[in-house]
Amino acid sequence: MNFPVSSGFGYLLAVIAMAAGSFSLFPFTYATRKWGPVAINHFRLLVGLIILSVLVIVIDKKSFITLFSAPSPTEYTYLFSSGIIGLVVSDYFGFHSMAILGAKRSSIFYTIAPGAALVFSFLMISESIDFIGIIGMTISVGGMLWFIQASDTKEIEEHVAHEYGKISKGVLFGILAGLFQGLHMTLTKKAITGESAAISPIHATWIRVLGATVSYFTFTFLTGKFRERVIIPIKKEKTIILKVTLASIFGMVLSIVLVVWSLTLCKVAVVQTIISLEPILIMPLAYFFYKEKMTIKTFIAGVISIFGVYVLIWRHDIALILGLHLH
Repeated sequence: MNFPVSSGFGYLLAVIAMAAGSFSLFPFTYATRKWGPVAINHFRLLVGLIILSVLVIVIDKKSFITLFSAPSPTEYTYLFSSGIIGLVVSDYFGFHSMAILGAKRSSIFYTIAPGAALVFSFLMISESIDFIGIIGMTISVGGMLWFIQASDTKEIEEHVAHEYGKISKGVLFGILAGLFQGLHMTLTKKAITGESAAISPIHATWIRVLGATVSYFTFTFLTGKFRERVIIPIKKEKTIILKVTLASIFGMVLSIVLVVWSLTLCKVAVVQTIISLEPILIMPLAYFFYKEKMTIKTFIAGVISIFGVYVLIWRHDIALILGLHLH
């Protein structure tokens, strides 16, 4: 199945996906501090898999058998890998980072993902990164580091007092989450736009969530941590189940389906750039709804980081405007 390379509708889908993901970060952050990252990830994966199974059967008119038999081995390979990396590994690091740094600070690390997507694209499909692209990556990382430095240290100390983890761990895990986001986005793009690709965005998302759910639940069962890390924390804090379920619908199902759909219409780096704009939306949300402080420095640092991403992604257009010949 062949899709257009670029479309304004695809950009709109990515923007909606970014907004849905932004709104879900706050309840996920709260739940992570109550349940822990392992329990929250298991719960949302299970919720996502159940809802997506129903959607694929109803919208795509798939039987229970064709739900599994329709995708090719290649699609299973790339989408399973993408699901495990993006929804288990990356989100594990991301939830840890959110618990330590808060939604506002941890989200800035996802600005690394567009650069990571370009690097992985170079390694997997020989896409090149020119000098202007490297400048963009440097600006983005510099803005990210300034953002952390300019953040309110009193609030961070409160997080440490509550034993959410060390700040250095939150920063490291945030960086790793951003890197793995770039990798899983590349794998997803490769699976759904190949010459033999023939599945819908919803079905592709279902395969990703299926792979992540099976692998994560299996790992937790085999290590004997399922009751301790999943069942007990959820039983202790049953009052937030509804909140986490709603967050899972928006941040897990809606956001991910729209991202996959937008990838069929737009270039992966552009989609990842739009998704990385979450910090710009999260900062005012954190200020108005959660009374988190937002200083001029943190706002400017966030804008600089996002500006660096724009330079990175649209490096070829910048080169044409400046009259540079980079190839």
